[in-house]
Amino acid sequence: MSGELCLPVRLLSRLLPAGDRDAILGDLLEHAAYHDLSSGRRNWWLASECGVIAAGLTVTRVRGWIVVPPVRELAAGLALDGSRAWRGGQPHALLRFLIFCGSVATLVLGVELLVGSLMSAAGL
Repeated sequence: MSGELCLPVRLLSRLLPAGDRDAILGDLLEHAAYHDLSSGRRNWWLASECGVIAAGLTVTRVRGWIVVPPVRELAAGLALDGSRAWRGGQPHALLRFLIFCGSVATLVLGVELLVGSLMSAAGL
C-alpha cells in the first residue's frame, strides 16, 4: 500500500503505530477516493491527516503518562501545610504555596483545554 504513496505521506505514516498503520492508511485512501481527491491535493490531504492522527495518538499517550492528583488530595495537602505554615510563624510560606498551587492548577487547566480543543478539531 505504501508503494502508491508519495514520500511526505510515507514519512508521516511512519509516525502512526505499526499495528494500525495499514488500517488507517486504507481508511484514508478510501476516504480520499470517495471525495474524488487526486494527485497533489490527495497527497497534501493524506499527509495532513496522517500528521493529525499521529499528533492525536501522541497526545493521548502523553495524557496517559501524566498523573494529576485529585482536587481532594490537593485540598487536604493545602490544609495540612497551611496549618503548619501558620504555626511556624511564616505566613509568606503559605502565600508562596498558594501562588504555586494556583499557577500549577492554571497551567493544567490551560493544557487540558488546549488538548481538548485540538482533539475535538481533529475529530478524535
